[in-house]
Parts: sequence; structure tokens; C-alpha cells
Amino acid sequence: MGFFSSFSYRCNHITDIGIGYISTMTSLQRLYLRWSQIRDFGLQHLYSMRSLVILSLAGCVHITPNGLYGLTRLYQLQELELTNTPSATKGVGHFLRENLPRCIVLE
Repeated sequence: MGFFSSFSYRCNHITDIGIGYISTMTSLQRLYLRWSQIRDFGLQHLYSMRSLVILSLAGCVHITPNGLYGLTRLYQLQELELTNTPSATKGVGHFLRENLPRCIVLE
């Protein structure tokens, strides 16, 4: 794996604009956005990241169920972490598992 295959650090200051810049790293495979300030708008930037296989949105309190539903466009995901994300209800988790069958959804 190259230097840009993973992006992780304490990212509680990352915003929707920052996600736009991160999404230009097309070879990024892992993205950990734990406790960040992103909203549904920021998640839309991720839809073009076709190399992304692991995504953590743990503790992202500003994301709505609609934003999480949009993640089904990331059909290549293998792991999605949603712990401590209030909008990740059982219904949302079930929807994501149905529509991302190769992905482990951690709630």
C-alpha cells in the first residue's frame, strides 16, 4: 500500500469542504472520519471514491439517515463503521446491509 492508501488521524475539525479535497485522492482505500463535523453534503463527495473499501463515520452526529442511505453508491465498500452515529438506527443498518451485501456494517 502506498502513502495515500489510508487517511487517518483525529479528524474532529474536518468539514464538508475538507471532504471535497480528500475525495480528490482517487487511490485512497481507507478513510477514518471519526467524530468529524461532516454532514450529508460532505458525504456526497465520497461517492466518486471508487477505491474506498473501508470507511469509518463513528461519532459523526451531524449525518442524517438520508446521508447514510446515499452510501450505497459505494458498492465496493467492505467495511463501514457507524458506532456512536445517532442516525445509524437498526432500520438504516438493515438497509445498508441489504444494499451493500459485501460490506460489514458495524453499528
